[in-house]
Amino acid sequence: MYYNNSLKLKLTLTTRIILLLAVVPSTRNQPYEARIGDTKTLGPCKNDKSILNSFVIWEVHQTGKKIHTVTEKHWLDGGRVRIVTNTYEESNLVINTVRETDAGRYICKTGTTGNMNKQADIELIVQSAPKLPLTTKNQIIQEGETDELWCNATGIPIPTIEWFRKSRVTNDSGYENIGASGNMLRIHNVTRYARDIYKCNASNDLGSADGFINVDVSFSAELEVFEEELKRFNTEIGIEMACAVTANPMVNIVWYQGDEEVPIKDKPWKYEVKTDDDMKKDYYTRLSILKILSTLDEADFGTYNCKAHNDSGHVIAAKSIKLVRHHKE
Repeated sequence: MYYNNSLKLKLTLTTRIILLLAVVPSTRNQPYEARIGDTKTLGPCKNDKSILNSFVIWEVHQTGKKIHTVTEKHWLDGGRVRIVTNTYEESNLVINTVRETDAGRYICKTGTTGNMNKQADIELIVQSAPKLPLTTKNQIIQEGETDELWCNATGIPIPTIEWFRKSRVTNDSGYENIGASGNMLRIHNVTRYARDIYKCNASNDLGSADGFINVDVSFSAELEVFEEELKRFNTEIGIEMACAVTANPMVNIVWYQGDEEVPIKDKPWKYEVKTDDDMKKDYYTRLSILKILSTLDEADFGTYNCKAHNDSGHVIAAKSIKLVRHHKE
């Protein structure tokens, strides 16, 4: 009697466990991977037809929200995404011509209205070649600062990123691998010589993409005169004074005698200024030459100032040249 009751209890517990296991939702499946343009089959999802009015649905979830429901009668994109059921009552979700936007979570449920059980939970990962939101951009960095260049490439698998550099001054058309990797390139203590074109190459098994950053380095104006003192006879003609400015952004050079601006426009017969804007030799340097065309007189001697003006007209740097009368011995 005791034996029969014990056996009956064990059978009852076993039956309940089996029934519980039958309705426990399945664990999430391993992720599926597909490439753009592929045909991908998700499943299978078993629908028990012995249950009256049983049917199957596939839910499409993206960013944590359900956005579509696919049934045997309701397909997506004119049948590009549809349910296909085989003779074993297994319902697969078939996605033709996979798109990048198909990536997401796909949940299969079976049962009757108001009593649906999850049978499959699949994450679809759509592999794609690297892409960059902006392929060419400009970036200005202040000399002496530490700055960062970013290569915000996307793609699956995650792209490998390498950095290259090409001179903007020379005619060399090739890029040099600078031995840096990752989506961010940090430049410490930037100098004016960092003004170049930087290229990031993002690559994975499906392809590659290049991004270009035109780096410009700004720095304060620096003036240089080639002779700080000129000794000339008052009978000489065609005296020249030279001043060079190095700056970025470039500035204007204005000549003064003492505190007064040299009247170049008002006296073109007496003064002439030539500016060398040949930037091929040195992008940042501008040469200005003041020439006194007429014979020197007493008023021409004195201190001349070469001043650098910014776009607002403010003086930001100055250098002096003394024009001294040379007396006969």
